[in-house]
Amino acid sequence: MLVKPYSPDRLWNADEYLAWESQQEYKNELIDNRVWIMCGANARHNQISVNLMLALHPLVEEQGYELLGSRMCLEVERNSTFVYPDMTIVRGEPNMSCRFNQHTFDNPTHIIEIYSPSTESIDRNRKRELYLQIPSVSAYYLVAQDKPLIEAHQRTGDEWLCESFAGLEADLVIPALDCEIPLSEIYRRVSFAQA
Repeated sequence: MLVKPYSPDRLWNADEYLAWESQQEYKNELIDNRVWIMCGANARHNQISVNLMLALHPLVEEQGYELLGSRMCLEVERNSTFVYPDMTIVRGEPNMSCRFNQHTFDNPTHIIEIYSPSTESIDRNRKRELYLQIPSVSAYYLVAQDKPLIEAHQRTGDEWLCESFAGLEADLVIPALDCEIPLSEIYRRVSFAQA
């Protein structure tokens, strides 16, 4: 996915963004009052997303969670930050709100971003910082597109532990769901030879 700033010198308030975003054909994020255009995803990103959705759906459903896709807007900070994570897990049902006909939610427990070269910096830095401050979040996963690698930031008490799962022989461990998902399943049919 390509991410680029939209009128980078302009600061938007939340109401301006939500009113504008509800009229857009493609999704755009507001991070620290600046709009970022989300320009499509490549084949690898889509295949990884489908594989993760298929692997996670039965696990989350049987444990009382709901799995949300990339079209759901997460309200991180009410006045300045609204994003579209690639995947989000919510305990119970999403806490939804609607402003200017734009639906958002604010109670994620697990957030997953599938990063590309153009999104890695923002996913690894500013978004990680924002996500880890959300009280309901217990884990944030960074999923690589160019190799079988997943970084897990998981809350244990008041601390965050970071663990990497690398290689097709590894299993992604998700303690809150009491499960392990083989990376070979997450990266099934993904070609790393593609540019």
